[in-house]
Amino acid sequence: MHDAANDPPESLRLDSCSTQLVNQLGQDEERLAMLKEIIDFLPLGAGITISDKDGRIAYVNQAEAEMHGYARGELIGRPARILAPEVKTRGRRIDPGTAGLWKRECLNVRKDGKIFPVQLTSRPIRNAGGAYLGMLTACEDMTQRKLCEQQLETLAYYDSVTKLPNRSLLMDRLHQALALAQRERRELALLFLDLDNFKDLNSSKGHEAGDKFLQEVAARLASCLSEANTLARLGGDEFVILFNPGPGEEGVAATAARLQALFAEPFLIDGEELYGSTSIGIALYPDDGRDVESLLRCADAALYQAKSEGKASYQFFSQEMNQVTMRRVALENGMRQGLARGEFYLYFQPQWDLKTLRLTGAEALLRWHSAEFGLVGPDEFIPIAESCGFIFDLGDLVLREACLHAVEWDRICPGLKVAVNISGRQFRQPDFLETVARVVEESGVGPSSLELEFTESVIMERAEKNIHALQALKRMGVRLSIDDFGTGYSSLNYLKHFPIDAIKIDRSFIAELVSDSDDAAIAEAIISMAHSLKLKVIAEGVENDAQLDFLVDRCCDEAQGFYFAPPMPGEDFTGYVKRFSVSEDVTKPLSVAG
Repeated sequence: MHDAANDPPESLRLDSCSTQLVNQLGQDEERLAMLKEIIDFLPLGAGITISDKDGRIAYVNQAEAEMHGYARGELIGRPARILAPEVKTRGRRIDPGTAGLWKRECLNVRKDGKIFPVQLTSRPIRNAGGAYLGMLTACEDMTQRKLCEQQLETLAYYDSVTKLPNRSLLMDRLHQALALAQRERRELALLFLDLDNFKDLNSSKGHEAGDKFLQEVAARLASCLSEANTLARLGGDEFVILFNPGPGEEGVAATAARLQALFAEPFLIDGEELYGSTSIGIALYPDDGRDVESLLRCADAALYQAKSEGKASYQFFSQEMNQVTMRRVALENGMRQGLARGEFYLYFQPQWDLKTLRLTGAEALLRWHSAEFGLVGPDEFIPIAESCGFIFDLGDLVLREACLHAVEWDRICPGLKVAVNISGRQFRQPDFLETVARVVEESGVGPSSLELEFTESVIMERAEKNIHALQALKRMGVRLSIDDFGTGYSSLNYLKHFPIDAIKIDRSFIAELVSDSDDAAIAEAIISMAHSLKLKVIAEGVENDAQLDFLVDRCCDEAQGFYFAPPMPGEDFTGYVKRFSVSEDVTKPLSVAG
């Protein structure tokens, strides 16, 4: 009677042409049990091949045949290497004298000649006497796994927008390049690139257009570089180029100039021509730094210097820049701590009506007295706050505190206004209108007591869009003015559509008002133009009788400056309001003491 329990496993039921191997294996239950254990160990659904001691295929299962594009009968008796020719194989070959399992990855070949990755798990087959009879091999198709690994590697090491190496891959290559440069005593060059005004383009045209712009920039930059160099995107609008080896200072300068020249032609994005430029900071190994962190810091410092000198330029690192960078970083950290410690506060500079000789209000000016750095001027800390995004916290502080002071002044002298400067980054925030409305409501200030000042360059960046935002502010009842007028690029065509109440003549024109005929002509023209548009004019930086007389004669509406009073703390200005809340003669200086 047939004993089914003694049948060999299903995967070992060999074809008739494998009789020789079956005879070699015999009916040794121990051998069959061993083979069953091996097959159970192999991956489920794997292709199975048994080859004889001469390397010919004695058995192949259906999965193995289909994986390679054959019918099972086409493979029996053929050399096993037909599936993995030696020239296509990667990994260690199996030594027939080795008893254990072996795993390796290979490139196998299908019947149609296509190559695909596989993982092979093999083990020699021996008889009871230990003689080598053949090889049992499981084959697992690795195509999908390799594709997933490649996708994961792409996500981990490449930027999703530009497909350039990202920060992680750049750092890896930079470490390797430095190690090689140290051994071979050769130079490296690191270039930091930052796209000028990209945030404005991204905001005005949308993120999709911004991404396309970045892709076009990446393509142009790559076209100017060799494969030996690494072009990476750090994020945002920042790119880094690693030259390995460095072409020397003159070569780097020439390359930087070529890179900037790439921006001379417009970028065609969605049928629209867009223009851009880039600022570049350059650090050299070993002169500027001997480790990754130092080189990155120096290149960043040089980039900061390039942008501060007017953008669209390149700068090599110098030790003076390092000192500036260290202070900038220290100030950035100090600002965050200073806000928590209450180191920021407001000063107020009075504004006077030159026709009625009455106090009309004050401009709020932010001051910072740091426990670590002492008194830090706004010309130094405001640009840093702008660049690192801390301007949002400071802007909220100024707006809220100014409104609270205005509420206090209104009890003493109804009708006084407080003017608050609004930075470009604040104005571009999607929730800016909501923030203003919330502060007005929570502080209890009358909307007409709040005047928001924008520089002309800020409102002209996205003129058509900004008109709608300014109109929304006007509907709230807030007053609007253009600060530093005459220093930017206002278009009269747009200016007449902006719902503004006043323009402020920049102090640079007032300083030489009497001695410089050009400044006098500009100031007079601004006053005349503003009045024709039914706008008030406020002169900044008035310091003497001659300037005041000129402005009064030209019917300038309001003025502020040291002639009247310097900026003062809130408590002092409250006292100032109490003194000058009635009509006063401003033909003589009206100081806090006077």
